[in-house]
Amino acid sequence: MDLTTTVLELVRLYGPLALCLFVFCETSLLFPFLPSEVVVPAAAALLVTDLPSLLVFVTAGGVGGTLGAFVPFSVSARTRIGEWDWLQRHLSVSDAQVERGQVWFRRWGQSSVLWGRFLPVLRSVVSVPAGLAGMDPVRFGVLTAVGTVGFYAATGGLVYYGRQVSLFAAAVTFAARSPLLAAVGFVALLGSGLLVGRWWSRQGRHG
Repeated sequence: MDLTTTVLELVRLYGPLALCLFVFCETSLLFPFLPSEVVVPAAAALLVTDLPSLLVFVTAGGVGGTLGAFVPFSVSARTRIGEWDWLQRHLSVSDAQVERGQVWFRRWGQSSVLWGRFLPVLRSVVSVPAGLAGMDPVRFGVLTAVGTVGFYAATGGLVYYGRQVSLFAAAVTFAARSPLLAAVGFVALLGSGLLVGRWWSRQGRHG
């Protein structure tokens, strides 16, 4: 049984509590764990069956992700820039991950703490540069909570809505009713993906 199967079996047995613990472990960077984009959609398929279960799913993910994010944030706040050896003794994070997170944080500022929670590249690592920069803990907590809840609401919402109506049929209906909005959304999504892909490739060549 591989690690993904084990985690999902725990989610099946213990429900939102197991999800909350998994999300805490991932965002805390205390353990080299599975990325949430591998587990969360499958966990949503197991847990989300109706609106109340969707709310429980979002709450479990939001609480675990927000509390977990404060671990690397707090550790990093006590670390001076350049002291990666000390940082690595406390967190499962590489030099390349820290440096990439800092590039994002310097370029996009504190708002990246919110929208970074939606991106596999940044979801957990963005807490490190935020701590190193001495970001206000309250502001960090609010942005983290909003971004984390948004991520789990979007994931759980897709699963819930997909059980009510075919996603393909829903997309076709939306495009037929609002073709301009659908086109703009598609172009924006495609452009964002290309930008992230180009940035990641460029960082990989220099990393």
